[in-house]
Amino acid sequence: MLFSQIVGQQELKEKIIYLINEGRLPHAINLLGHEGSGHLALAMAIAQYINCKQKTPTDSCGVCASCIKIQKLQHPDVHFSFPTISIAKKPPSTSKDFIVPFREFIAQNPYGTDTEWLDFLGKEKQGNITALECRDIIQKLLLRSFESEYKILIMWYPEYLGKEGNILLKLIEEPTPNTILIFVTTVVDHLLLTIQSRTQLFPLKRLSDAEIQEGLIRKGLDPSKALMYARIAEGNYNEALKLSNDIEDEWLMITRNWLNALFSNNGLQLVQWVMEMADGSKEHQKKFLTYFIQLLEHAFRIKHIGSSHLALLEGELKLVTTLLQKGVDEKEIPQLIPILNDAIYHIERNANSKILFHHISLQVQQVLIPALHEK
Repeated sequence: MLFSQIVGQQELKEKIIYLINEGRLPHAINLLGHEGSGHLALAMAIAQYINCKQKTPTDSCGVCASCIKIQKLQHPDVHFSFPTISIAKKPPSTSKDFIVPFREFIAQNPYGTDTEWLDFLGKEKQGNITALECRDIIQKLLLRSFESEYKILIMWYPEYLGKEGNILLKLIEEPTPNTILIFVTTVVDHLLLTIQSRTQLFPLKRLSDAEIQEGLIRKGLDPSKALMYARIAEGNYNEALKLSNDIEDEWLMITRNWLNALFSNNGLQLVQWVMEMADGSKEHQKKFLTYFIQLLEHAFRIKHIGSSHLALLEGELKLVTTLLQKGVDEKEIPQLIPILNDAIYHIERNANSKILFHHISLQVQQVLIPALHEK
């Protein structure tokens, strides 16, 4: 992974490159960032830059033997630790037991999450980083390096460490020579305080819509669509990538069908829509609600400041304009958004999807229909 391939985080990338070149990078660092911020990608870029044989002042070369091996997650001096699952009738697992699927998973998307990784394994089991894993890490890092000057450990989601993580404390405090420990953390409050206090924190910033848009454009997306996905993703590049892989105009179609059922008071059409939404994944359901919230917010902006400065797709602008023409404005929008946010909250807590979407549909209809008759 090259630093130039990472979306955003320019200030932090420059700081880390400076520290590496000055020989001042701490031996134990904690890259803290929310989902989709690129903290794992940044960890891999750091490992690649440190061990690159032909690095420039700003990036690794990407073509030397060391860079190629790190890009494939096959460098003998760059070790990965991550949540694993237990396998029936087998001893406790370590990362080396799952390194092959992990390479495949990261090759597909280095911005993926722990939930997606565990789903990728196809097992509905709790992830864990075990005491056996911690001891295995110590044994690996006690060995001399094979090819490079530095040995590097990248621990992805150290939040999965229970009290067993204390096994690593001596290694963190007194590492073997030329050893770098990189912890890639998403929820710092879930990380052992004993580890937090022994690592240097490097927080990642929330990605801007423009940064996510630029990253998607580099992948070949149309600028207007890239901006739409960036807005929906709200700083999460992983979400933007998933949105960009969805069926074109899917969200507009779903929204139109829903509003048509509500405004026409067509019960059969609404029931069919609810059934289709309930069949989708939680993430799909949450994305739709988030998308509709953003459309309402754009309707509010257009009502007061016009649409000339907004980068909306033609279909989006037409839908939002139709809502405004039907009388949905600053009175109704503040009533609708809490309903939709509450629905997202309940989806995350495993509410019955059919009941939930039927309920919020009736709530939204109660707000919209009076608005239509009164204005």
